[in-house]
Amino acid sequence: MFAFLPDPPGIDDVRALARRVDTARHHGVPAGCVLEFDLRAAPPEASGFDPLAIISGGGRPLVLRDAVAALHRAAEDPRVAGLIARVELSAAPAGPVQELREAIAAFTAVKPSLAWAETYPGTLSYYLASAFGEVWMQPSGSVGLIGFATSALFLRDALDKAGIEAQFIARGEYKSAANLFTQDRYTDSHREADTRLLESLRAQVWQAIAESRKVGLDALDGLADQAPLLRDTAVKSGLLDRIGYRDEAYARIAELVGAKGISPETGDADDDDAPPRLFLTRYARATGPGSPRPSLPGRGPKGTIAVVTVAGPIVSGRGGSRVPFGSSNAGADTIAAALREAAADDSVSAIVLRVDSPGGSVSASETIWREVKKARRHGKPVVASMGAVAASGGYYISMGADAIVANPGTITGSIGVITGKLVARDLKDRLGVGSDAVRTNANADAWSINAPFTPEQHAQVEAEADLCYTDFVQRVADGRHLSLEAVEEVARGRVWTGADALEHGLVDELGGLRTAVRRAKVLAGLDEDDKVRIAGYPGSSLWEFLRPRASSQPAAASLPDALGALMIQSVIGIIEQAERTLTGASVLWVGESRF
Repeated sequence: MFAFLPDPPGIDDVRALARRVDTARHHGVPAGCVLEFDLRAAPPEASGFDPLAIISGGGRPLVLRDAVAALHRAAEDPRVAGLIARVELSAAPAGPVQELREAIAAFTAVKPSLAWAETYPGTLSYYLASAFGEVWMQPSGSVGLIGFATSALFLRDALDKAGIEAQFIARGEYKSAANLFTQDRYTDSHREADTRLLESLRAQVWQAIAESRKVGLDALDGLADQAPLLRDTAVKSGLLDRIGYRDEAYARIAELVGAKGISPETGDADDDDAPPRLFLTRYARATGPGSPRPSLPGRGPKGTIAVVTVAGPIVSGRGGSRVPFGSSNAGADTIAAALREAAADDSVSAIVLRVDSPGGSVSASETIWREVKKARRHGKPVVASMGAVAASGGYYISMGADAIVANPGTITGSIGVITGKLVARDLKDRLGVGSDAVRTNANADAWSINAPFTPEQHAQVEAEADLCYTDFVQRVADGRHLSLEAVEEVARGRVWTGADALEHGLVDELGGLRTAVRRAKVLAGLDEDDKVRIAGYPGSSLWEFLRPRASSQPAAASLPDALGALMIQSVIGIIEQAERTLTGASVLWVGESRF
């Protein structure tokens, strides 16, 4: 009888086993690891419950605030040795990119980091990459540091030819949304506002790149006029550190963190000796709330900050934030309920209203504004944190807060009103489409597309626009402690960058969500360095999707509901722990971040 014994473990098997043991010993984060970050798209502001992501195994995508928090944690984590990222943003708003860049710069200040790309497709892509310690690019790429431009579409002539009449009333000569239908080119005020926006963004981005890359502002302007820049020009000007491929970039970050196994002749890294790598998404889940890593003595959270996110156009009703596969609408009822729940929760020390919205319904915006005011009266400080855009209704809901924080590049303001309709009567006549109407009262069909406003109806719409604009200006004056004259100077529908809004008194401070949380802590009587728990509202979990609310009463408002919520949370915690054990990631319920 013969017995075939397995071969003894080789050196590769021993190394792999040692790494698995080391990773387990360090709670899922191997010692000396390099974090990997894919930045071909900016992390989203929020993510809804997405069953497809669960089925595919991808889990919940890493949202902006979790990415920023993870980068700041990693900067202080002794297990993390460095960071490498592929940075190829094709398009992204300036505000969130600035928040992400600040976190990367904070990491770079204490640990090695490297950005690489096949090509840098635009100005903000390179702007983000410039926060890394070294910036690399493949030989065939180019640096698209071309500056900023905007263009507008105008349909007035096309609508005239089609037989469609645009009837819009705007309050504020800078309120340009209806220009799409009513103009054939830029108006002077529209051009003035857009020009200033671009100038402000360029100044912010140029200043940051100049400081990171030690390049003069005038030199950057000259380079932008020549861009996209090919490799030799980009390296010679100091925008790039080296031309190289992905494998060479990874070998370089291994060298920077002091790993062994780097070939001095080729710069290649032996994969067996290269430092372990971990995607930032996995790191965020392994080190965020609910992770098995024990907290340090005396470092537990001293309170809870509720972050209520308003993402997308503001609409009446529930909106789409709790619907599977996500939605771009922020429902006033949903946001208002979240504010009531946070205000009623005794464990919540303060509320941060995170706004990423271009506006929307006046009445829906007013509903949210009212709940912000009520939360403050309930004794909860409220700080508005503006992301990519907080304009029109997005600014309306923010001005009720104790303080407003905006990124330098946040699009904000647009204090104005617009209303109206398109009339397709002539188009129908040309197509031979007949229409008629029966009504019980004079204005029953005022908003019909079949006929323009009557003089009386037009006067009524004008009066409504006047009332809304007057209320808007008055509430800005009250909320920002400004005179009506001062508000009128910066209102009239004009949009500003966050940096310009600060100069005009429309915001209190420049910064991202972390800055807003620090301000909220101080307003709540905590120290700005105190560790706090961050609770996200409104929820978008599977449980919340399947189990509708029993009433509009806040869960924290009554003892039976509170006990029921506690039991539910305990069950969810058990399921989440089991899920982490099986898959290494929690994908069903919203987690929390720690700042």
